[in-house]
Amino acid sequence: MNDEATPIARLIGPDGKSIVGLVYVWETSELAILWLNPRKTAAFVDPKIGASMWATAKSRTPEDVIALLGRLQTLAKQS
Repeated sequence: MNDEATPIARLIGPDGKSIVGLVYVWETSELAILWLNPRKTAAFVDPKIGASMWATAKSRTPEDVIALLGRLQTLAKQS
């Protein structure tokens, strides 16, 4: 088993440009957030997390992380 996670998305601040955090996925499909600046607020996820990854991650990721990312997903820029 690998002890590393892979970055899959950025959390973008309200200015639409600054990266305030990164979303990582572990081998177990659990999602995790690395806050680069915990005092800043995230406005959306870029890119949006894919449907199949999201479905798998929901059962393996803490509820508070899923709730936050779920709100930010709805605000994600359309690619």
